[in-house]
Amino acid sequence: MFEDYFVESRSVRNNKGEMAAFTAVLFIILLVVIVLINGVPLLFGFNLLLLTGSISVLLIWGAIVLVMRRSYIEYEIEIVNDVFEGAKILGKNKREDLCEFSIKDCQAIGPVTSDKFLEMSDKAMYRLNLTSYKKFLLTDDNWFIMTGGTSPYMVIFEMKPEMYKVFRRYCPRFTAAYKMPKTEDTGDKD
Repeated sequence: MFEDYFVESRSVRNNKGEMAAFTAVLFIILLVVIVLINGVPLLFGFNLLLLTGSISVLLIWGAIVLVMRRSYIEYEIEIVNDVFEGAKILGKNKREDLCEFSIKDCQAIGPVTSDKFLEMSDKAMYRLNLTSYKKFLLTDDNWFIMTGGTSPYMVIFEMKPEMYKVFRRYCPRFTAAYKMPKTEDTGDKD
């Protein structure tokens, strides 16, 4: 009897540095627009501060919501038996499915530091980065999967030890060897 597998992994993209420039420009433009909205009617002798103040508050609220949504990006990987699914979550509420394929049909699975990664990278139509960095790091913790089919693509993700068991079960021939991280013994010794 076979055992069912379910593995879930999440990676939060660190966009704080990239969003700093966008946020600064957005709030400078917002400041200029608010000054114009409130100042121009006063220059012409109209006292519309209640209306223009309300519009200003709505603009500020909209800008804050926009910045919050753009700054939080999370990638989710779900592996259910042999099905690998990748999704992007924007602003903690909008989910966008990115990929879904069977692990059985993969051409290669391994770390991005391997020679196989460079070989397969040339064959891929595109690369899908599901790591927490905009440009993935070349470390043994980041792995790739090269899908099969007529238009193969590469998925790069942060490897979790529980994923390896699934990869070896459904695609043993094309899965690279993995050194399991050492776990500390928490048992009490008397």
